Amino acid sequence: MANEQVFDYIIVGGGTAGLVLANRLSEDPNVAVAVVEAGGDSSSDPRVMTPGMYGALLGTELDFGFATVPQERLNGRRIGHTQGKMLGGSSSINLQAIVPFSASDANAWEEIGNHGWNWANMRPYLEKPFSLALPNDETSEHFHLAWAEKDTQVLKGPVKSSWRDSLKSPIGKAWVETFEALGHPLTASPFTGHSTGAYNGPSAVHPETWTRNSSNTAYYQPVASRENLKGITNATVERIVLEKSLADGQPRAVGVQYSDNGETITLRAKKEVVLCAGVFNSPKLLELSGIGDPDVLQRHGIEVLVANKFVGTNLQDHLLCPMSFEAVEDVPTIDDILRGDQNALKNAMELYQTQGTGLFGSSGVTSFAYVPSTDFIANPADGKILLDSISNDKSTHPLDQARQKVLQTLLTKHDEGTTQYMILAMQSSVDGRDTIPDLTKPRDVLDGNYISIISALSHPLSSGSSHIASTNVNDKPIIDHNYMSHPADLEILARHVRYIETIVSTPPFSTLLKPGGRRGNASQFLDGDLEKAKHLVRSGTSSNWHSCGTCAMAPKEKGGVVDEELKVHGVHGLRIVDASIFPLEPQSNLMTLVYAAAERAADIIKGVA
Repeated sequence: MANEQVFDYIIVGGGTAGLVLANRLSEDPNVAVAVVEAGGDSSSDPRVMTPGMYGALLGTELDFGFATVPQERLNGRRIGHTQGKMLGGSSSINLQAIVPFSASDANAWEEIGNHGWNWANMRPYLEKPFSLALPNDETSEHFHLAWAEKDTQVLKGPVKSSWRDSLKSPIGKAWVETFEALGHPLTASPFTGHSTGAYNGPSAVHPETWTRNSSNTAYYQPVASRENLKGITNATVERIVLEKSLADGQPRAVGVQYSDNGETITLRAKKEVVLCAGVFNSPKLLELSGIGDPDVLQRHGIEVLVANKFVGTNLQDHLLCPMSFEAVEDVPTIDDILRGDQNALKNAMELYQTQGTGLFGSSGVTSFAYVPSTDFIANPADGKILLDSISNDKSTHPLDQARQKVLQTLLTKHDEGTTQYMILAMQSSVDGRDTIPDLTKPRDVLDGNYISIISALSHPLSSGSSHIASTNVNDKPIIDHNYMSHPADLEILARHVRYIETIVSTPPFSTLLKPGGRRGNASQFLDGDLEKAKHLVRSGTSSNWHSCGTCAMAPKEKGGVVDEELKVHGVHGLRIVDASIFPLEPQSNLMTLVYAAAERAADIIKGVA
């Protein structure tokens, strides 16, 4: 690297995917790699490394702090969307939950026209990033972790993961046993690609240090001293440098431009530029560089170098809706800490520092369940009406039909989940408000301790867009998820939300709650009424921070921005590797799929996949 401004590969974004690529591409000592990150290295920040302190990061300098425009079908509310602004990206700010994607998620990508992107090819890449460490036998039995024993032998990757709650909270145990009582036992390990039912999942928390394991700590820090790898932090890339190709007239990405203390710096790429800037910033950089919808670019006076009207479209997300129930006194929750109880805070921190457990030893979101739409199983006529409405829907995006096909299959077979249920050991209520973190405003905290059960829509049909607001790279994009624009989303999510009342009234979970106890607010008393559930969805939903799809991997005529090798259509030397390439929202949290896609992308770039 005689000239530090010239590299073989330039990776834009040192987040979850970017640092996987930085590690894998720099394995070849003859290849020079640079990774450029807008944030810094926050791995010494206790808010980042302490698993249960993620809430202290929201709305801070370590959070890009994205937000939607007012959402018409969510009562005009603006929905916040957290994304990490530091090495590790969102793997350094998320809730650390390791929730595997399903086989049907992967296979649906190939059916769109992405050859090779299927479960058979993706499963090894799901196994490659993670390792699992089971707790002791007593705790494993308590949390019903027999399903994970084989996985701990197979998964030996750099992201060290564990089950942290050795306090044996009764919540996780009751969760699994209640779904068993309701006829939804766990059918297989979630890592097999096809399972339904309830389970207690691992978190990306190191079993020995009790700290968050991100792509920064797992992939980047162990290799950061490689002579052929250069990390550039606190540097916001302003545009991709494109030059016309003499061969076919299509532009070639030859570098990137960023500013450092007012000085413009250009990095040159001998091989490729790889965008890993995330679901909102990757399409933003394409548009600022002249790649995108001509109407959007010309509106801002940007020369159209590559016309593709699908850049920034196809935006999808998991909407979640919580219901909070007052717990009996001896059930541990974090409500005392939310109320500022200094003794509770001190005790929790001491427990974490001495044993790595308790409220700071875990994100608190470790219990999950995937179930089919029980309403439509019990009432096939309602299911047929919904299926007919989907079949008769007029598509507005080429990928809409693929989305509809996936959901129709799920609603017909009833053998996979259409929602993700999860637990949060604290009160949670949006109650008609915007969901943008504002640390200057006091939090409304009710008296008493609560358990919140959350339902998140797994396969939304609604999609939106994310486009530049101006030519200033520091201006956040205009984000419009168009939540609930497809009526099927409301019909499905409202029914799953209503089912929460069945869950909490079923033993043993019902024994954790006060009979006739309070709820998060008056709107959470549904009494089985579907219209009340729909009202709660409109007023009480928020984002699961699982946005994806704005640079979809698909043939261009089917709405694609990148092809099956992750190359941007119409541009040489430019690829994208992050959640923006996901053409369809997976049922799971995005982290496992981002890691897996990045591992496979590295092999594709190296020519070994």
